[in-house]
Amino acid sequence: MDKRKTGIALFITLMVIASIMSIIAVSFSYLEKARTDASAVSGLIQANILYGNTSDVLKRFFPKGSKDSKKLNLLYTLPLTLAEEESGFMLNMQCKALITAVPINWLDEEKFSSVPDKSSLAKDILLYVVDFYNLEDPNGLEEMLLEAITGKTLENRDYEPRLDKQRGIVSKNQFMSIITNYSLQYNDKKALNIPWEKYFTFIEVSQKTLIDGGYPSAEFISAAFDIPLELVKDGWVNDIKSGEVTTLSSFLKDNDYISPLNKKIYSTKAVNAMHCKQIFIYNENQYGFQFNYIEGRSSNFEFNGQE
Repeated sequence: MDKRKTGIALFITLMVIASIMSIIAVSFSYLEKARTDASAVSGLIQANILYGNTSDVLKRFFPKGSKDSKKLNLLYTLPLTLAEEESGFMLNMQCKALITAVPINWLDEEKFSSVPDKSSLAKDILLYVVDFYNLEDPNGLEEMLLEAITGKTLENRDYEPRLDKQRGIVSKNQFMSIITNYSLQYNDKKALNIPWEKYFTFIEVSQKTLIDGGYPSAEFISAAFDIPLELVKDGWVNDIKSGEVTTLSSFLKDNDYISPLNKKIYSTKAVNAMHCKQIFIYNENQYGFQFNYIEGRSSNFEFNGQE
C-alpha cells in the first residue's frame, strides 16, 4: 500500500479517535453536572422539608403573643444540634434576635403618620450613620432608600411607570443591592464597609412592630441614646454573652438615663422575632438555609446551597 495513503488513513483514524474521546469527555462533564445539579435539587427539597418542620416547632415553643425571655435567651445562647449516627444525618440550628435595631421601613413617613416617632428615630439613625462614617452624598443615599421603601420615584420624570414598584425593603440582600448602586453612582466605597445590620433591621413591618427591648445591638443603643459605644459594650454585650437577661430599660436606668422608654417604639417584654440559620448534612454533602420567624409566621426563606 502506498505509504502516503497509509499515513492519510492513520491520520483520519487518529482524528476519529480524538473526536470520540472529546465527545466522551463532554458526556462525562454533562453527567457530572447532572449529578451535581441533582444533588443540589435534593438538598433544596430536604431544606424545604426541614424549614417546614422547624417552623412548626417554633410555633409550638414560641406561639404568637407569648412572652418568654428565658426561652428566647436559651435559644439565642446555645445552638441546637441533632445527629443520627446510623444515617449520618446532622442538623445544627442557630437563632438570634431579629429586630435589634430600627426597621429601615420606618423611614416611610406616610405609612407611619400615626406614629411619627418611628420615622423620626429612623431618620435620626440614618443621619448618625452617614455622619459617623462620613459618606459622600447622604441626600443621594436617602433618596435611593426612600424610593425603594415608598415605591415612589422621587425624581421628576416625563412619564409614569406602568407598574407599581414593590413597597418596602424586606431583606438585607435587597438593602445591600441599593447600597451597592449608591456606591457605584456616587463613587463611595465607604458605604459598603458599614455594619448596616447593627443600625437597621430589614423586615416587613406593621403598625404594631416594635424594637426588641431585650436584644438591641450596642451600636444602635449608642446611636439612639447618645451613649459612648465602649460604655455600651462594657455594660451590655458582656451580659448577653454570659447568658444573663438584660433589658434595655434596666441598662439605661443603670446608666442614669432618666427618660422612660417610648412604648410605641420599644418593647419592654420579649419579642418572638428571630433570624435562624440551619446547616445540615444530606447525602454526605453539607447544605444551609436561613429564614425569619416573627410571631407565629415564618418568612424570607433562603437556600444557601452546598457549603
